[in-house]
Amino acid sequence: MRSLLLAFLVCSSSLANAQLQYDYPIICYSTEKIIKSLTDNFKEMLTWGGKHNSDNSVYSLWVNEKTGSWTLLKMAPEVSCILGVGLESKLQLGNPI
Repeated sequence: MRSLLLAFLVCSSSLANAQLQYDYPIICYSTEKIIKSLTDNFKEMLTWGGKHNSDNSVYSLWVNEKTGSWTLLKMAPEVSCILGVGLESKLQLGNPI
């Protein structure tokens, strides 16, 4: 029984320390053009932003409250990257999702 428990702990710690790699498509383009598209075409408005600790880029969340569409950007002055887009956004302050 003890060796079974030890084997489980070794395997679970190996899984916890395993590096996972994902291949997600990320689109980068002119910051000005991305923001213009978000506001003009999708009617999304800036709802949240935060500065990255090490590279001074800004993460921002853009949301259309009527349709529920959202876009997450990593922004720099000249170029921004779309990290994610989706639907059914909900504001839940102080409540776990």
